[in-house]
Amino acid sequence: MDGKYPDFYKGVDISSLPQNREEGMQVRDFDGTAAEPLSLLRKYGVNSVRLRIWKKPENVPESGGYCNLEHTLAMAKEIKAQGMHFLLDFHYSDFWADPSSQRKPKDWEGLGFEELEQAVYEYTKETLLALKQEGAMPDMVQIGNEIRSGLLFPDGELPDYVHMVRLVNAGIRGAREAAGEESMQVMIHLDQGGRYFYLKEWFSQAFAHGLEDFDIIGVSYYPFWHGSFPDLKDTLERLVKDYGKPVIVAETAYAWRRSRNGFIDEVQEKIAGLPASPQGQAKELELMMNIVASLPEEKGLGVYYWEPLCIPQEGKGGWEENMGLLTESGQLTEGIKVFGFTREKLHGTDYAKVYEPHPVVVRPGQPAELPAELAVLCYDGTVIRRKVIWESMPEAETGQADGYWAAGRAEGIQEPVSVYVKIAEGGGEEENLLSDGNWDEGMAQWESESSGEEVLAQIVPEFPEPFPAPPVNALRVEGKKNFSYRISQKVPVARPGRYCLSVEFRGTDTTNVDIRLFARFEEECRETVIHPSEHGWEEYQAEIGVCREGHLTVGIRMQSPPNYGMMRKFGLLWVGDL
Repeated sequence: MDGKYPDFYKGVDISSLPQNREEGMQVRDFDGTAAEPLSLLRKYGVNSVRLRIWKKPENVPESGGYCNLEHTLAMAKEIKAQGMHFLLDFHYSDFWADPSSQRKPKDWEGLGFEELEQAVYEYTKETLLALKQEGAMPDMVQIGNEIRSGLLFPDGELPDYVHMVRLVNAGIRGAREAAGEESMQVMIHLDQGGRYFYLKEWFSQAFAHGLEDFDIIGVSYYPFWHGSFPDLKDTLERLVKDYGKPVIVAETAYAWRRSRNGFIDEVQEKIAGLPASPQGQAKELELMMNIVASLPEEKGLGVYYWEPLCIPQEGKGGWEENMGLLTESGQLTEGIKVFGFTREKLHGTDYAKVYEPHPVVVRPGQPAELPAELAVLCYDGTVIRRKVIWESMPEAETGQADGYWAAGRAEGIQEPVSVYVKIAEGGGEEENLLSDGNWDEGMAQWESESSGEEVLAQIVPEFPEPFPAPPVNALRVEGKKNFSYRISQKVPVARPGRYCLSVEFRGTDTTNVDIRLFARFEEECRETVIHPSEHGWEEYQAEIGVCREGHLTVGIRMQSPPNYGMMRKFGLLWVGDL
């Protein structure tokens, strides 16, 4: 560590540590020895700790009263005693604040806007002065947590940039005045770290409306939500170029195992492109460190892992089940070793993974035309292409049930790759029971409802080759603020049996996005959770049984912070008897 600030931040958010300690958590080194958490983290290279602070969590029973000033002060003193850098994250709420929830503290609910603005200023300044008096002044502060949709709703909710910027500026002023002559950096933190178009719009609008100067741009990046690793690299490079400020990935994490009760499912694992395993978790962290450290002029300052100190507990599930850096016995996972990274250990041009090719479809009896090249991801986030040699290229045989796998290796890379060759089924297709599943008649055959004028739904045609083929229409739904949307169709069914609803979907994802494909018959409802990705269409299905003549109501419902989603190729087919 050079002076007050590390050369490269290798940080963790361990805000839940006080609660976990009181619940009896013990952290163990690789040899099984119990150890003090902060000293163990420091042993493996962690040099910065991030803590969230809630104004008065006692107002929210499920908070347990944690993350208040008292707990923060005690933790801050421990951090300082370890000689570690300290980042304080103001949520400006009594409980969680994220893109979908920026609820103002209970004490501020009755304030007018000018009073609220003053309260933000005073609370920020007084909190920091209280820490300063105890020798626990933060080295860096966040003015809000993931504030891409604003903060302190509804007063600072976007697209009202005027009021949002005034509230952020109040926090910046309070922080600057509390620091006085001491050096303390100010960060602005948004989600969607891999999606430049969201962040560019936010910063352009915020600066145009008078956002005061700050020091660092912080982003959240989770590979199962916020775009691909190359997207992250591109976004960070553009932000540095546009605004001249250094950047930090203030939140990231990945799963160390698959688990039915865990935080991500198989679809999200596929979107991330890494296995949910100790090795996959470590590789995610290696990619993060290398991508950030490889930015021009060393403008990439570091990476923070969100809540690594959590232990799976029977019956609890969720984040603790598979997203921390601890196993069920409290022992560290391999990912902690990545925190030994330094700029001198940068190996950005080495390959990190080979992208598996999409399945190849052939007719029965035809040979498969396999890809001649494959995309390869390097540790710095760049993508190169390498020739691939297929070791086995069997021809599909008539009568083979589904298909087969072909194996190969990309040039100069030992990691094996494979491609699935799917044999197309012959015969006719069942009739699509939906009326106008391609939106050729606009929305005439569909019912829709939304939360308000902030939701834009429009039909976007795509023209596949060969031109002039009929367009494939997609419905694009976008919200400029937190929104809900529902589209449905009521379909008469006269034939008992199993029905399958299908749709192709793409779009953007983040914290608290809830999108579901649903099929309802009388009191029974079947739903499939949709995890959007903007890198290709993904098909989703929901199957439901119908025991008598009646009506099926089918469609999609969305509840989301500012995002977009696109849907196309809706189909409803009878697939068999009950």
